[in-house]
Amino acid sequence: MTPIKQNNNRLNKQNFNGTRVVVAAFGILCGLTGIIAGFFEILQGNNAPSGFVISTIGPNYSMADDFTYFAITIIPNFLLTGILAIIISSLVIIWSVIFVHKKYGVIILLALSIMQMLVGGGWVIDLATITCILATRIDKPPNWWRSHLPGNLRLWLAKLLPISLICYAIVAFSMLVLSILGVNDIVLIRFIELLAAVMFIPMLLMIFGGLAQDLQRQIKR
Repeated sequence: MTPIKQNNNRLNKQNFNGTRVVVAAFGILCGLTGIIAGFFEILQGNNAPSGFVISTIGPNYSMADDFTYFAITIIPNFLLTGILAIIISSLVIIWSVIFVHKKYGVIILLALSIMQMLVGGGWVIDLATITCILATRIDKPPNWWRSHLPGNLRLWLAKLLPISLICYAIVAFSMLVLSILGVNDIVLIRFIELLAAVMFIPMLLMIFGGLAQDLQRQIKR
C-alpha cells in the first residue's frame, strides 16, 4: 500500500495547476473588494448619489484627510448599488474559483468584472483584467519559457509560488481589515498605501510562479 500512496502524492503534485490557483486568488481579492464596497454603500441607505462617481464610504464613516474609496455606478441609489455590488462580486469569486477554466469561462469572468465595476463594486478592473488575461494561459504556459528561461530559474519560481501565495494573502487580508475597521489615523492610511505598493512583489512572483509550475508539470508528463 505504501508505494501506491507515494505515487498518488507524486501525481497530485504534478496535477497542481499553478496558473489556475493564481487566477482564483486574484479573483477572490477582486470579489472581496466589491463586497466590502457594497456593504458600505448599503449603509448609506436608500439615497441617490450625486453623480456617476461615488464614494463607497459615507459621511458617517470618516477617514483621515478625507481619504475615501471611489467607485462608479449606473444605479441612482446607494442601497440598490450596494446590493448589486455584493451579488455580482460574489459571482466573481465563485466564477474565478470554480468555472473560469471552462469554455467561455474567461469571457464570462470579464463580463462579471465589468458589471462589478458599473454597480459600485470598487475600482478593481485593472486587477480583473490581469486576472482574465492570465486565465487564458491556464494549462497553456508560454512556450517561449521552455527554450529561453533556464530550468533552474523555472524550478525556483515554481517553488516560490506557495510562499508568494501566503505573503499575498497576508497583505491582502491586512488591507481589507483596515478598510473594514475604518481608518481615522493618517499613519495607518499611509500603511495601507505601503501595503498596496508591496503587494506587487508577491503578485508578480505568483504570476511567473504559476506559469513556471504549469510548465514544469507539462515537462514531467
